[in-house]
Amino acid sequence: MGVLVLTNNPIDKLESFQSEKYATGITNAKLAAVALLKLEENEIEKTFENVVMTLQKLFPGKFSLITYPEIPDTIRVDNTLRLDAGKNHAEYITGNRPKGYRLTATGRVAAEDTVQQLMSSSKGIKKPISGTQRNRYTKLVNGVTKTECFKKFSTQQLSEINKLDVRRTLHCTLETPDEKAHDNLDALIDMTLKLKPIKEYEKLANGVLKFLEYLEKNWEEFQT
Repeated sequence: MGVLVLTNNPIDKLESFQSEKYATGITNAKLAAVALLKLEENEIEKTFENVVMTLQKLFPGKFSLITYPEIPDTIRVDNTLRLDAGKNHAEYITGNRPKGYRLTATGRVAAEDTVQQLMSSSKGIKKPISGTQRNRYTKLVNGVTKTECFKKFSTQQLSEINKLDVRRTLHCTLETPDEKAHDNLDALIDMTLKLKPIKEYEKLANGVLKFLEYLEKNWEEFQT
């Protein structure tokens, strides 16, 4: 389903948060709750298309395509709404794509607390990752390139990639809940994005990001 683009859309007037404020420590489920809260505050209909646009506007570092950052990542939004924020999980949000979405009481509290956390974060000072963090991220990101899953992707054996390959890449087993595996995917993407600006890791990061984006786009296929 395409994303509806409106002229003079009030969503365009929303202010984006700086990526370092939500890159780590705040789940995608809570970010989705914030998006619905903002839609409510601005009296905007909470359709799937509007949630997609709002998440991409507020949190472009999380909900934009990796290789095309100006385009919202509808797959990640859909995964977040169903896996992270939906019934039987965080329960911040109820609803579905045809009917639209609404915040639960728990979701409203989570959204308000998250907004407060985002607003109270240190103002705009982007701290470089420490040497310890860089070494840890490099080890984990480089480890992705050693996996069977990455090798199949690199040699275009895409039909050979299976659920076990994906779970091993994400340091999970077949018994690991889907939402936990997805959290690990998000964490790897975040680490890779932090390494990308560092010249010596740029090539490594670009290659791994393309692979992780492929897993993200085809997430549902790898859960069966």
